[in-house]
Amino acid sequence: MTIKRFQGMKTTGLTLIELVIVCAITAVLVGIVWVVMAPAREKARQAVCISNLTQIGHAFRMYRDDWDGVEPEKGRQLEYWELGLPSKNSIFLHNTLNVYLKDESVWFCPSRFLLPFPLNSYQYLDTVKYHLNYCDHYDVIMGLSPRYDECMMMHSPAPYVSFRWVVSHVSDWGFICCNAHHYFYFPKNDWADTLFFEVILTDFSVQKRRVSWYSAKFPKYKGVQ
Repeated sequence: MTIKRFQGMKTTGLTLIELVIVCAITAVLVGIVWVVMAPAREKARQAVCISNLTQIGHAFRMYRDDWDGVEPEKGRQLEYWELGLPSKNSIFLHNTLNVYLKDESVWFCPSRFLLPFPLNSYQYLDTVKYHLNYCDHYDVIMGLSPRYDECMMMHSPAPYVSFRWVVSHVSDWGFICCNAHHYFYFPKNDWADTLFFEVILTDFSVQKRRVSWYSAKFPKYKGVQ
């Protein structure tokens, strides 16, 4: 009796073609969700980045106040130390400013970790940190600049530019930069005009700018004067 009952039952299951169709539909749905959610995820990372830069800006402000640094003025050439900026030497900088910060992780942009970088851990950690966009003459010591008062900076009108000259023309210069979010931002005809989040010298606020913003600010650079 038991044998007859089992013989009367029909066994059903998915065929190979049906499994392939189910997997294909699942993959398409996952892809759609990923594309839809990617901008929201990037907006969240941008919010974290702005918060990080704001905290770093506050640290630089307190450092300037403690060392009697002056505010930049258009037409006035000032050295980095006169503006109350510390040396860019990695060990000195972090030991100096970390006393003003609650968490050292604010030095890293969350979007940076999604970009491809060398596998060497030291190079990787150096690359993902926010870029310090000013001169402290350490570039000459490291052989990165041919002249004492000039260095390589983002947004500058020449390969090697005097920081004093830059500040005299653009007092609200972005001295800490992050361009990681540009690679996750795809507006029409805007790829070449790089997007930056920056801390500016005047009030240490965080600004969202593009390279084109600086292009109209500088006259032709004629070297150190």
